[in-house]
This record gives sequence, structure tokens and C-alpha cells, in this order.
Amino acid sequence: MMSAANKPSVLIRQDQLLPTEVSMRSSTWFDRSSSYPIFSAIWYRYRLVSAAISLVLMELIFLMIGFASRAQWRNVAVPAVSMGFGLVFLLTSGIGLAVLVRRQAWPVRKEAIGLVSALLTGLLLSWGSSNAAGYLTKLLVYGDAASALTIELSGQMHEVPKIDPAAAQKAGKKPAPGSAASIAPAVSKAAASDAEEGGQDDHADAKAINTWMTIATWLGVAAFVLRFGGWMDLLVFFRQRRRLEEVLRRQEMDRLKAARNEAELRLSVLVAQVEPHFLFNTLAGVRSAIVTEPQRATAIVDHLVDYLRATIPQMRSDGGSVQARLGPQLEAARAYLALMQARIPRLEYSVDAEPGLQDAAMPPLILISLVENAVKHGIEPKIGPARIDVKARQVSLEGVDSLELSVSDDGVGFGGTTSGSGLGLSNIRERLEALYGNQASLTLKALPTGVSAIILLPLSI
Repeated sequence: MMSAANKPSVLIRQDQLLPTEVSMRSSTWFDRSSSYPIFSAIWYRYRLVSAAISLVLMELIFLMIGFASRAQWRNVAVPAVSMGFGLVFLLTSGIGLAVLVRRQAWPVRKEAIGLVSALLTGLLLSWGSSNAAGYLTKLLVYGDAASALTIELSGQMHEVPKIDPAAAQKAGKKPAPGSAASIAPAVSKAAASDAEEGGQDDHADAKAINTWMTIATWLGVAAFVLRFGGWMDLLVFFRQRRRLEEVLRRQEMDRLKAARNEAELRLSVLVAQVEPHFLFNTLAGVRSAIVTEPQRATAIVDHLVDYLRATIPQMRSDGGSVQARLGPQLEAARAYLALMQARIPRLEYSVDAEPGLQDAAMPPLILISLVENAVKHGIEPKIGPARIDVKARQVSLEGVDSLELSVSDDGVGFGGTTSGSGLGLSNIRERLEALYGNQASLTLKALPTGVSAIILLPLSI
């Protein structure tokens, strides 16, 4: 039995809308991709359109920021170009590879590994292209690819008197205590200390702003990667696949149920009728035999009663049923062949079954239809003695027990007439397919004289 990890992944047409049970329809460009299977081609196309719109809006925001701060436009241009190239590669490489992986219809586990690998590959390509674009942009804008992006803040410096102590000493004058010359070094030293402290504060403020801007930028990039890099879609994909499997399984069950109901309806219509061809031929045989062969006429009527007694209760009990038992089906075939032998004395027949198969399950009226088909198309057109053999036996095919039903005749074979009524071979095949799928079959085998119709069914007792 195939495990869940090794079974093929669910794959429907790439342009097919998801069932309404899995996804609600959307008419907007940003949400229209949710109406299609994730990582499908048409989903990818809608996702590219919505992501491209978001990318253009983001670049416009960078452009407005650069225009508003003209002095620092270089600091805005570098991250704008770097992030733009990185996000373009993120959208086209990772998700594009995931779409290719999805189209392979790999088993579930292998597909999951392939999708994660594709998104990681896209993330690496995006990171590499972003760094390369940033390197080239710095080289073009600053002339140096190693330049650091900073935000310059300027502080106000305290003004101090411009006094030249050296000139005063040269003139042989000592600055008077308390004079401007005497206090100039102290003032200059204090002013320098204040300027240094102010510069440190301005540098700390700039560093803090750069840190917060870096954090905000990376948070935005992370949100964009999760949204448009396929990672959130990957989580939704696994849930969508489980729901899609459930919906497709339920739809398949509904289809099989409808096919079975149709087969049962055909069977009910069939068993509700008494075939005029069969009754007319039987009654005509009785009428012709009454005058010349009264005993044969009596035998025909007796066998007709036996046949109706064997088949009418089955029609009432099994007419609306999918399965019947082999034993009653063999009795009906035996009664029918006895009646045909009374009408056609040259006919010989046998009905045999291996012990223990009387309670084997099988569709009703299929065996009698094959017997009737053999009489009409093989025995009646033939001149001279004829024989029909009905056999039921147990066979083993590839380790599976099956029920084999065969109806063989030595009639005219495939060269005879093909007219007649009843279920017909095509309807029998349809019923078998509706009930058993590819586990049952009906085959016709040419014999040296005549034809053998063989039915294989799963054995169920």
C-alpha cells in the first residue's frame, strides 16, 4: 500500500479554478491569484502582477524621500536600487522554481523538499543580486564601493572671543587678571569641551536614527519576503492541498455514486419489463407443439413456470440492489437453459460451480444476460446439435482471489448475427466498471467452434 508521503501529489489543470470549497472567488488583481492552485502557472502570473504593483509603489516612496531630502539623495538611492534588484530576483527566481517543481507532480515528501529548496535558492539569489546592485550603486554614486551610508546631523557650536595670547606676550604685557586675555584659554578650553560634548550627542543621535532606520528597513524587507517570496504561500499551500484532496475525493465518490445510481436505474427498468421477444418465441413454440407434440408443449410450459419462479423473486428482491448471490443466478441460468432445451431439443447444456461459491457476491442478471446472448447469437443461428456450458470457479490473479464466470457455446461464433435484446455486452462492461473499476472485466474469447464470454470479479463471500 502506498504511504501518504510517497503518493503522487494532487495535480489539476494549471488554468483550472479551485473548487469553491477550497477558495473563494475574487475579482481584484491583488487577490485573484487565490482562486487558483498555489504555485500554478496562472497563480504565478497574477502574483507577479500584484507584486510588481507593490514594488513600483515602494520605489515611488523611495523617490519621494530622496526628492524631499536632496542633500542626502545618495543615501536613499543606494538602498532603493539594492532592494529593488533583490526583490525582483526574489519574485522571479524562487517562486518561479517552485512553479517548475509543482509541475513535476512529484510524491508529497519529495515535492515539499523541492519547494523549500526552490524558495531558499530564490532567497540566496535575491540576497546576492541585492548586494551586487548595492555595490555597483555605491561605486557610481560615491565613487567608492566601501562608503558607509550615514545620516549627517549638525550641531550648533558656541561662539568664543578671538584673542591672541601670543601677541599680547610679545608686546610684553601680561594679561590682567580677570581680563579677556587672561580668561581666553579657559574659555577656549571650555568651548572646545562643550563642542566635543555636543558633537558626541549629535553622533549618538545619528547612530540611533540609523539603527532604527536599519531595523525598520529589515522589518519591511522581511515582511515583503514573507508575503511575496513564497514562504507564507508555502504554508497556505500545504493546507490547500489537504483541503483539495478532500474535495476531489468527495467529488470522485459523488461521481461513482451517481454512476452506480444510473446503473441501478437501468437495471430497475430492465427487470420491470418482461422481454416480449422471449415470451413471444416461447408462447409460439408452445402453440406449434400443442397439435403435433403435446408432451413437448407441456414441458415448455413447465420449464417456463420454473424459469419465472426462479427469476421473478430475484427481480423483486435484487432489482434495486447492486449485489446478488451466485447460487440464485446459477439457478436462473439453469431454468432458462432448460426452457431453451424444451424449445430447441438439439441444445445440450451444463451449469457447474466449484464448491463454496454459492454465496459469492455478483451483480444481478449479468450471468443470465450472457446465457441469453449465447442462445440468440450462437445457438439459434446454428444448424445441428449445439451446446452451452456455464462454469463458475475461483482463480488467483497476482495474488488476488477472483471469481471467474464463463459462458461457452459451440455456435456460429463471431461470424453469426448480432441482433438481439437485453443488457448487451457494452452495458455489462459499463456496469462492471461502475461497480468495480479496473478490478473487473468482460472478455470474449474465440473458440475453435463458438465463443466464450468470461467475466472476472473480485471474490467476495
